[in-house]
Amino acid sequence: MILAQPYDDHVAMAVLSCLDGDDLVEAQLVRGGYASHLALFADWRSLQPHCVLSLVLRDQRLAGQPFAVLAVSNTGQAGVAQAALLARPHRRHARALVATCRRIRTEMPGWCADLGIHRVEARAHAGHPRASRFLSACGFVHEADMPGFGADGRATFRQFAWTDPTLKTGD
Repeated sequence: MILAQPYDDHVAMAVLSCLDGDDLVEAQLVRGGYASHLALFADWRSLQPHCVLSLVLRDQRLAGQPFAVLAVSNTGQAGVAQAALLARPHRRHARALVATCRRIRTEMPGWCADLGIHRVEARAHAGHPRASRFLSACGFVHEADMPGFGADGRATFRQFAWTDPTLKTGD
């Protein structure tokens, strides 16, 4: 149902030029203000050399239409990565997003082990009506609400993380 293909500029532009409204708001809060699809594409493109995984997701039910971009990059801390996903309108691509969630939950432990990643962090705008549920369904655990984001500091983001379940917690 879902094709996960290596990042491609043209296909990524198709996704980023028609984002879900809540994903667009979240991306603009991260940037600190209005950002056109061209600016978001430039941001996403500049991330590519640092990614350990960068994919364009396509929905086979819709003739392979691209519906999301997904990137995972190292944070600079050993064994720790950060993930980001932006998608086209969620209502239109609800089935594909559910299938993506299942696939992430199933495949993340294996590819993290292969890459030596023990922790993957992701943030979601607290006002996004679906992002926190999506991350939780993918296996991420809510860790903290963090105020002080956005150009005026009034936005709150929620910090989530997936950690290798085979690791013991505590020191």
